[in-house]
Amino acid sequence: MSRLLAYEFLSLDGHFEGPEGHEMDFVTQRFSRGIEEDLAAQYGEVGAFVMGRTTFDSLAGYWPTAAAAREYLVDYMNAIPKLVVSNKTDVSAWPNSEHLGPDWLSALAERKRKDSADLMIIGSASVVRELTARRLIDEYRILLFPRVLSTGRPLFAAGKEGIELTLTDLRRHEHGVLELRYQPTGGPDSAAEPPRLS
Repeated sequence: MSRLLAYEFLSLDGHFEGPEGHEMDFVTQRFSRGIEEDLAAQYGEVGAFVMGRTTFDSLAGYWPTAAAAREYLVDYMNAIPKLVVSNKTDVSAWPNSEHLGPDWLSALAERKRKDSADLMIIGSASVVRELTARRLIDEYRILLFPRVLSTGRPLFAAGKEGIELTLTDLRRHEHGVLELRYQPTGGPDSAAEPPRLS
């Protein structure tokens, strides 16, 4: 049985996208080779990506094209299977992609039960929100960038029931970027002492 991971780039105030036209500037301005190498190590252990239609269309318009040929992560992005959550069934724009069908929650649960390698959600805020509400995500991996955007799209919607998380790992990258790993807990009293930042 595999785990379901959510990997997200976030600003300090919880946005996964900045304002229109500059959605990922807060990431690209501080992205480093060290982050790429760490991502490559993590992707090497992943059995499949999970993503919604917006994320799929955005990434499919870049990674399988000649423009991405020199990217450090290109082989991982194109070789790892993509499981797509969408009302539209056509995922032919990106080879090695599979539409999860109308009952995507059951299809994902079946993949999780049968697969041994972890499944990783990338981007796809609506998918993360739905799976968080159903308590189906086993680990959150947050790449936290030291920028307050004040505008853009937040990862989690206001007015929803929250969940308790335990910090299980913390890694420092260049330019003040941190990777935080959290696992859901039964409640605030079950939280373990967080790891120390080295």
